[in-house]
Amino acid sequence: MYELDCAGVIPGCARVIRADTESEVFSRAVMQARRMGYDRLPAAMLDRFRENMTEVSERSIQAAG
Repeated sequence: MYELDCAGVIPGCARVIRADTESEVFSRAVMQARRMGYDRLPAAMLDRFRENMTEVSERSIQAAG
């Protein structure tokens, strides 16, 4: 499982995006940015999506929740 904490990547976003694949997290992050008012996403933001995405175990997610 992969996750991306949007705080610090998409200004004003406090969501943590989780999905089974990196591509799904990336896709959801793009959708979230568009919902937050970004019609065109800067290349730097797309790079930060990739850089800040982490692989996590489901066990650590359950422990945090």
